[in-house]
Amino acid sequence: MKKNSNSQTKSGQKTKPTKARGPVQRDSKEVMAELVAKLSERLDQKPAQAKATEGKPQSAPGPNGDRLTVGVDLGDQWSNYCILGLEGETLAEGQLRTTREDVAKFFRALAAARVVIEVGTHSAWVREVVVGCGHEVLVANPRLMEGTKRRKRKNDRIDAHKLARLGRVDPQSLFPIQHRSTEVRQDLVVLRARDALVSVRTELINTTRGLVKSMGARLPKCSSPSFPKKVEEALPAEVREALLPLVRLAEELSDCIKDYDERIEKLGREKYGHTELLRQVKGVGPLTSLAYVLTLENPDRFRKSRDVGPYLGLVPKCNVSK
Repeated sequence: MKKNSNSQTKSGQKTKPTKARGPVQRDSKEVMAELVAKLSERLDQKPAQAKATEGKPQSAPGPNGDRLTVGVDLGDQWSNYCILGLEGETLAEGQLRTTREDVAKFFRALAAARVVIEVGTHSAWVREVVVGCGHEVLVANPRLMEGTKRRKRKNDRIDAHKLARLGRVDPQSLFPIQHRSTEVRQDLVVLRARDALVSVRTELINTTRGLVKSMGARLPKCSSPSFPKKVEEALPAEVREALLPLVRLAEELSDCIKDYDERIEKLGREKYGHTELLRQVKGVGPLTSLAYVLTLENPDRFRKSRDVGPYLGLVPKCNVSK
């Protein structure tokens, strides 16, 4: 028995048969009008959102259109600057001495601005001085910026102009970094000074061994700290007078390194007590644990623990074939 295509409800009324619905075709003008309406609504909400987020830290800087933008190419003695206006016009260009006094004097006389500098030897203290004058500072990472090595025409004035332009329009292309705190940088100086002494001692020891080999003799094998005592009597008589100052200098360096080791041990024990957790790992001592803690400084800024490896450069090399 065939079923009727029309079905009846409880009230006895007939209903039309249902059909499978396909994708609804909308007029392109209707879609565009809806998009324009949504965009206008967002633009109207921007002033209210700006007031609501005022005073809160932003995750990523956006374009700068309501303040001056200053690009500064830092040099060892002199630094070039370029000041852009609200419309992107160049207001001023020039040079200032790379000293705390001159940098502070220059930026105190300037209205609130976004200042863009490149990371380097002077960038950490310059950032502190400029921030203290009431400005926003972005520290660019030139290794990640595109086109820095491809430009043939490159000088300090052009670099300052480029930093200002990028900082005003596309600050995220600068890949801005965050410097460590002053206290952490001071503690890192201890580790780096010790590393410099170790490098000099290694160079002295290798030079001494190589010069003795050139005379047809060899010095006994030993550790770096015991090198002066083990080889002083083993120096060939014909070059003993010439090489003895190198051996004694290596001994003085070993004493200085020992003092640094004690200072590092004290830092880890009294100031960075959480290094004890890292030292539970076999092979990790006070030097490695303190260097790790000071390098990361704030582990909470990493969203996942896996992000620490790439931050330290522990990533596989990627070759992209064209």
